[in-house]
Amino acid sequence: MATPGPSGGPLPPSYANDLYGVMFDQVNNLPAYSQSQSEGLPRPAVQREPKEFDYTIEKRGEPFLVMTLITTGPQSPNNTPIILEGSPVKGKIQLSLKKPDSILSIILTIKGMIVTGGGTDFDGYTFVFLDQKHTVWSQEEGQPALNGDYTWPFSIDLPEEVKMSEGVDRQPKMFRLPQTFHQRFIHATIKYEVEVKITRKGILKSNDTFVQLECHYFGWVTTHGIFVRLSAPFIYIPVIRPPPIPPLRRLAYEEGTPLLGPKVDPDGWFLPKTLEIKGTSFNNHPASVECRLFLAKPLSYTRGSVIPLFLALESDDKQVLDLLSSPQEISVRVRRRTRYNAEPHKAFESKVWRDEVDHSQRAVWSHATDYAGGEPPDRLRMLNGELHLKPEMAPTSAMGNYSVSVRQFLFVFSSA
Repeated sequence: MATPGPSGGPLPPSYANDLYGVMFDQVNNLPAYSQSQSEGLPRPAVQREPKEFDYTIEKRGEPFLVMTLITTGPQSPNNTPIILEGSPVKGKIQLSLKKPDSILSIILTIKGMIVTGGGTDFDGYTFVFLDQKHTVWSQEEGQPALNGDYTWPFSIDLPEEVKMSEGVDRQPKMFRLPQTFHQRFIHATIKYEVEVKITRKGILKSNDTFVQLECHYFGWVTTHGIFVRLSAPFIYIPVIRPPPIPPLRRLAYEEGTPLLGPKVDPDGWFLPKTLEIKGTSFNNHPASVECRLFLAKPLSYTRGSVIPLFLALESDDKQVLDLLSSPQEISVRVRRRTRYNAEPHKAFESKVWRDEVDHSQRAVWSHATDYAGGEPPDRLRMLNGELHLKPEMAPTSAMGNYSVSVRQFLFVFSSA
């Protein structure tokens, strides 16, 4: 059932990430921008029980290699582990050998990749921006072969930033790790995985009976006479906290009162620029309306919350003012732009760049009545607005051949 907005109408649908869906509802233990006390202030952190995800290779019907990922993050709909920024990649590797095996090394690798392009007959181009290797076990000279059951726990911290080359001059630059991103119809994907690789002596044998299978969602097993590789995906979510809320807005949240407008609380609002709309009224007389769309400060918002808006319309034409100030006439949206390089293997000056643009749901509006304690002038109309952000909305990020920007507002009138 749709949630009613301030004007009484239902909120239309917004961004929906096809792969990662509703688990972001569980991520946001951060300040939410809302006019209710329960949502406007920081919420206490949620303590979750550790959850284990097992990925297994079997040999002759029994587990041979098991990689377990352990997380305390939120749960995803498709049972994929979620790692929040600041949390290590934790787990354990279990190996069961019925007889001595000439294993040379066991290496654990954490990868982050950008995959662009692709189509029906082509998987696209993959660029690895994160490649962390950790030696679980390595045979030293004179050490006996492994035989029996073994368990190796691991806990690996992810870096906050990685270095990549950018631009025509290929200068190195530091980038924050981007959020996992996968959405239908956009041929740019950010994905992360953990891989364990066992390297053995010898060559491929005809009686090698390892089983090749696919584990869970996007989890792969590769077997060969001289190596075994098992990989599993995880979802990475950066933790981005907005700056402090301005004092008067925080006070309104705490007391459960309506937000003060920019005339009373000028420090709490940002005005990008004033727009003038010109046209003709019903009697074909020229008319102009001055529009000021204010955004709540600070200009950083928690996903799953709302962006408070304030709209002021000013004109000498009362009929036009009444028409344009109807909540149903106003359309303000967030624009998300995904930009990526479809052919990263080419030289920078000949690369093919693609832009994918989509928009959020419309903001919902209601008439504002307060004007610094008095009645507003007859030539002025004011409205309060809220633009709801879906919990799974990917934050603004950029890395080399890939970027997601959420920073543009569209402002149009249905009757303009």
